[in-house]
This record gives sequence, structure tokens and C-alpha cells, in this order.
Amino acid sequence: MIRRPPRSTPLYSSAASDVYKRQGTINGTVKLSNGNALSDVLVSFSGANVDSTTTDNSGNFSKSLGLGSYTLTYTKSGYLSTTQSAAIATDNQTVVVATVTLLASSCSSGNISGTIKDAVSGNAIGGASISIRSGANVTSGSTISGKTDTTAVDGTYTVSSVDAGGYTVEVSKSGYITTYFNANVCGDLTNQDASMSEELSSGTMRIVLSWPTTSPVTGEDLDSHILIPDNASTGTFHLYYGVSQGKDYYIYGVDDNVTLDRDADSAPGTETITITQVRIGTYSYSVHDWENKSNSSSTNLAQSGASVTVYYNNTTTTYNVLNSAGTLWRVFTFTTSGGLTETNTMTHQPSPD
Repeated sequence: MIRRPPRSTPLYSSAASDVYKRQGTINGTVKLSNGNALSDVLVSFSGANVDSTTTDNSGNFSKSLGLGSYTLTYTKSGYLSTTQSAAIATDNQTVVVATVTLLASSCSSGNISGTIKDAVSGNAIGGASISIRSGANVTSGSTISGKTDTTAVDGTYTVSSVDAGGYTVEVSKSGYITTYFNANVCGDLTNQDASMSEELSSGTMRIVLSWPTTSPVTGEDLDSHILIPDNASTGTFHLYYGVSQGKDYYIYGVDDNVTLDRDADSAPGTETITITQVRIGTYSYSVHDWENKSNSSSTNLAQSGASVTVYYNNTTTTYNVLNSAGTLWRVFTFTTSGGLTETNTMTHQPSPD
């Protein structure tokens, strides 16, 4: 005779087990302000789960965690502790967080200053509100009281007397998509420039590549490359700075095109691509290190601090460069049916073609 458990006893739930097993990975890197790797940094995770790990000799760390939101806290004796926010949204997702720079505990307070420009035209944006939060990639919660400013007509701003440490700067203005970037204060911090995208209509995509002047790599020239569905064939079309028809673009029809709106050749750099109306087919976006294209062992792209932000249908997705040697960072692919898919690989490519 088989005895059944009483009704008050919960039966095994495979669904609950599946949720428990679902997890992803958070990868990151910790460096000094001179670009050197920083090992033996304790990285503590709190939020959906609690765990910790330490950075290796290359300053890298990796941790498998359950789905959810996390606060990462970085600590090491002799350095200022800092935090960073991250989230694992889907099963088997690998999240590469922005490289963290740990500052010496002897660092002093200073001002954060820079210029805010339009991501497409490059024109200065006046009247934008500037505020800051403690930690990297912290885009919600209260900002620090009294540490605000509004950009002048020429787009410049200064947030004065900020304590030493890492911060997330928020830039907002009506008609524009709110922009965030990270800043590490150790004395005065200048050239903290950022670009803002105007709000987009449904179906329009904008891709903004940026790399900061605070990178230990100077004079870096990074380029945006995108493969797009080719209206004239069953293949794809490669759009980048080398496609010149007065302006770098691909025309599908009237007011329906893909354009390389901005092309930069040094830090702080911004490159912008706008897709007026996404189409059926696969888009593939990459970043090429033109400056070091002939150096198969170059790590300058990895050290550039580059990030790619994608604006599409009221969502903002940011990708951070890998800490790996290479001159070609394949960032993501996109289809209308599947959305954005992170590629996140680094290889060597000597030719921009």
C-alpha cells in the first residue's frame, strides 16, 4: 500500500527547483589609476545572493550567482572602498561590469568638470542638470545633496568639492535620454565629457560608443563598425568611416537610412550610429582599435575604458569593454524578433575593411 503525504505537506515543485538553479556570471576588472592590474581585491556581492571573491594577478574576477540585482563592494587595505551596481536578468547571462579603479586612501577631494554635447551633432547642450551618486553604475536612489550643477550655454559644468572616491554622474534634460557615466575623484577631475541622445521614435535605434580621457591609454582612436541588412542583396552591408558619400550612411529609402553621425579620433571620444528604422535581418556591431590594428598583442582597447550604449524603444543597454588583448571587440547582434544578443568577444583584426 502506497501512503500519500497529507495535503498539508508541500509536494516537490520542479518549477521552484528550476528557478533556484537559474544563474549567470558577473565578470569584472580592478585596476589602479595608471592602468596596472590590482590583485587580491575583495569583491563582495550583496542583494539576490551574498557571496564574495578576490581579483587575480590580472585584476580580473568572475562569480556565478543567481538571477537578480547586486551591489558589488570592492575593498583592499590602503585603498578607498567603492561600490558598483549590476544585475543578472536571464539564465546563463554573463555580465561584464565596468572596470573599477581603486584610489589610494591618500587621495584628496576635488571638483568634477567637463562638457556635455549632443550625441549626433556634437553641439553643446546648455541647461542640462548634473547630479551624482556614490558608487559606479548607480542609476537610482537619492543623489548626493548639494553636489549638483547645470550646464552653461557652452555645455560646461563643475560639481565642486566632491570627496575622494568613485561616483556615477547623471545628466538629464527634457527632450533627451538621461545619460550616466562613472567618475573617480582624486583631486580635481577634468574633461569628464559625455554625450546625450535626443529621445527617439519607436523603431529607431541609436548606438553610442564612448571612451574617456582618464584612460591610461592616450591618443586612442576607436571606430564603430556595423553590418546591416542590405536592401539591394540577400547579404549585409558594412558601414563604418571608410564608406564615404559626403557622409557615412546607407539609404534604404526616403527618411529611412543608417548613418555614422559622429566619428572621433582621440580621447575623450564619441562615435554615434543612428538606424532610422530597424529592419528584418541581423545587425552586428563591433569596435575596432584603428590605432593599434597592426599589433596583434595590443591591450590598448581593453584599457581604453570604452563602453557602448544602445538606445531602442525606451530601453537603454550598456556594454563594457573586455579586459583581454585584441583589436576587434565584437559587441552585440540584433534582430527584431530576438532583440539584442551580447557577443562580447575580443580578437585581432589588422584591417578596418
